[in-house]
Amino acid sequence: METTVDEPSWLRTGSWVGCPLIGGALGVGVWAIAAWVSDLPAFPFQGVFKVLTKLPQPWATLAAVAGGLGLGLVFAAIWAHDRLVVRVSPTRVTLVRGDKTRRIEAELAAVYLDGKELVLRTTDGREIAREKTDLTGRELAPAFAEHGYPWQDEPVER
Repeated sequence: METTVDEPSWLRTGSWVGCPLIGGALGVGVWAIAAWVSDLPAFPFQGVFKVLTKLPQPWATLAAVAGGLGLGLVFAAIWAHDRLVVRVSPTRVTLVRGDKTRRIEAELAAVYLDGKELVLRTTDGREIAREKTDLTGRELAPAFAEHGYPWQDEPVER
C-alpha cells in the first residue's frame, strides 16, 4: 500500500483555470496601460507602446487577451512541472517533480521539513534527500508516520 501526498486537487485544477484567466485579464490591463503610456510626452520604449495601441479594434483587445491567456498557460505549466509529489510505502519513498522520479530505499532516521524543504536523513546521519516543496508538515507527517518513518516536527541537527 502506498500513500500519495500532493497539492489538493482544487489547487491543481485552479492553477490550470485561474492562471490563464488572470493572464487574460492582465493582458487587457497591459493594453490599457499601453494606451496611457503612448499619450505621455516622454517614456522609455514609448514606440513599442504606440505600436500596440495602433492595432485596430477588436483585434488589439483579442491579441492582448490571447497573449495573456498564453502566458497564463505557460505559468501554470511551470507550476505543474515544479510541483513535488511524495509517495510513501513501507519500503520506499518516491519523490516526483515534473518528469524526474527519485526512489529512496534506505533506512531513515529522520524525516522533517527544514523551512520549505523536505529532508530525509539516513541512520548513519547522511542527508539523502532535500527537496523544495509547498506541502506542509500537516500533510506529510501522517503519510510518513503511517508507514513507520520517523517524522520529526523540527529540523534535526547533524
